[in-house]
Amino acid sequence: MSTKGYFAFPPTPGTSRPSYPTFIPQSLNTKETFVDKNAPREEGDETRSEKPPHNEERINRLHKERELIEMSEMEWVRGGGVLRDAQGRRDKARTERIRAELKLQEEEKIKMGRWKKYDDRWKALVASDQTLAFADIPWPLRTAPSSSDTDAFTLPAISEFLFESLSVRSNTVTKKSRIRSSILRWHPDKSSLVVGRVVAEDVDAVREGIHAVFHCLKRLQDDERDNNNTL
Repeated sequence: MSTKGYFAFPPTPGTSRPSYPTFIPQSLNTKETFVDKNAPREEGDETRSEKPPHNEERINRLHKERELIEMSEMEWVRGGGVLRDAQGRRDKARTERIRAELKLQEEEKIKMGRWKKYDDRWKALVASDQTLAFADIPWPLRTAPSSSDTDAFTLPAISEFLFESLSVRSNTVTKKSRIRSSILRWHPDKSSLVVGRVVAEDVDAVREGIHAVFHCLKRLQDDERDNNNTL
């Protein structure tokens, strides 16, 4: 026996609420017919053909239909709807699971967006030759610091920014790789080219910020190396 899940659509404005919920099945009726291969076959009987069914094609079709239904359910819950079970009762457990998934997706989107913005700003900065101010530097912090607040460059703050996107389920970057690429980016030899473009009044603050960032990155690299050695 197959199990079906449903969600109900609310009545549209100006219409009376139906006395029964409108359901959308979560899975198709996959009832199969079993054939006794030992039973005598009648002439012209093609229902007992031993030719294997197109199982792969059928399974792919069912997967696509289930994905469409799941997407519809997520959009329904995103809009404030509540899913219902086969008896038309509120399915609070399934609704809460989808709400949790939607919340997680939004958090992951913010994390990836924050990293992408930081990375894109760095690429644009390197490709340009324009004069820079302290605020033009893409600092590895969730909140942009001011030139008078270089104390913001702490190990916890930098770690949080660098590693938060690594927790996203679709991420393939390792912690070791993120640290290494960041060290190459903030190395004094490379960052000196950036400092040379900074306006005079911000040079000292930029140098101090770069030094603080690089120092934190080296500590993260040492900690990562020590952790790997203890495994």
